[in-house]
Amino acid sequence: MALHATPKDHDADPPSGWIVRKSGSHWHLESAKGGVIGTFTTKREAMAARESGFYFDLYNKEGRWFAGESVSGWVQY
Repeated sequence: MALHATPKDHDADPPSGWIVRKSGSHWHLESAKGGVIGTFTTKREAMAARESGFYFDLYNKEGRWFAGESVSGWVQY
């Protein structure tokens, strides 16, 4: 699973720019480009995901992978 298709897209969409938006009875964490990254029960959970947790870690791993570093479980093409 990756969040972005290119290093340029990755760099243009850091977690600090992700948006928390109410959607029905739950909260979405959305990329600055408008895609839903994750869905949470509370606003607090969605806000925290911009600074830690699965999606934050995924963003950082993706950045390392785009930079050519080895990321456990990820395959370089």
